[in-house]
Amino acid sequence: MDIKSPKAFETSDKAHADLFNDMVKVLLENDTGLLDQLGGHIVDTKPHASEAEKKKWNESQLYKITADNGTQLINVPAGSTIFDAIKDKGTCTFIASQGVEDSPAPSNAYLRGIQTVGQNNIGTGFAVDTSGNAYYFYYNSSHISITWTQLPSDSERNKWNNGQLYKLTPDDGRVARLPNGTDIFTLPTGPYMGAKLLNLPVDNDQSFYYIEVLDTSHMSNGVILKKITATRSFDNTTWIGTFHTQGFMGWERIITSGDAKLNWKFPTIRNGWKTYKSEVNNDYRVRVGKDALGNVTVKGAIAGGTLGDVPAFTLPAGCEPDTPFYNIGVASSSGFKGPQYSRQYIATDGRFCIQSTSSNTEFVVVNCMFKAKEG
Repeated sequence: MDIKSPKAFETSDKAHADLFNDMVKVLLENDTGLLDQLGGHIVDTKPHASEAEKKKWNESQLYKITADNGTQLINVPAGSTIFDAIKDKGTCTFIASQGVEDSPAPSNAYLRGIQTVGQNNIGTGFAVDTSGNAYYFYYNSSHISITWTQLPSDSERNKWNNGQLYKLTPDDGRVARLPNGTDIFTLPTGPYMGAKLLNLPVDNDQSFYYIEVLDTSHMSNGVILKKITATRSFDNTTWIGTFHTQGFMGWERIITSGDAKLNWKFPTIRNGWKTYKSEVNNDYRVRVGKDALGNVTVKGAIAGGTLGDVPAFTLPAGCEPDTPFYNIGVASSSGFKGPQYSRQYIATDGRFCIQSTSSNTEFVVVNCMFKAKEG
């Protein structure tokens, strides 16, 4: 394209004509310069944007996850639900006001969150309320509400991490059953049950036992300190034993109120002695009982037998004294003034003898207590 120059302006006023012609000349020079620049751009082999860059821009995501100023995209007002507000959205940020129906936050707290997936009515995400509680949530296409789960705080997490992980019982909460032949001295802390166990309080006992072990795991002189309780099922008898620095300290039976009851036995009266008969028909039969601590009690009243070292009766087996025992008993006062007595001798073989009386043998009381010999 050729650039045509305009005809010069001529007038009788040469000064004004020159000014005008100079202005036109400048405009022509500017136009020529612009045409030169445009012509140079046409043959430029380096465009301002490549095809790859244009493609990247054209395919960029235009969806906003926040407002233009960087705050939340979605505002959920009081009385509405977060689920309805975000269920058909993709990734987005939101804030739920106080009083939102499905907010997990306390009623006086706001909730700020982000949904990370939201296609096809499936969503997951995280949120934190203004009280400092954190939550994660999810919902599936078939759900009609959001499922919220509060995340643990550091204090809760540390509490769980520092919790005891050793099981005291099986998963069903019952007591662990021990195989036959288990050595109860080797058991760790916990409750157990079983029969035909080793190191029970009674040797070779085949009975069913409940065992409780408290193992300190503290070792002293090569011995792990522990306490073991063993209860025999059929008779409700319980023993305790401990391991101390010297090793196992032996079994000790626990005494109960039932052990204080006496199982009375009635020995046979002989050598002329008979049970005293009273006018008020009291029961004066001789009876012997022993408690769990080995204390023997003898009660009764007899009459008319042989005095000396011949036995009026013999104590039941296990009730014999550990040493010869002498006792003073009440005797008949018939025909005598003042209280009367009898001298009684209990031998270590169980013989109970009325050696003498201060009156007669019409009424002799046998009433005494002593410790039975061990064995």
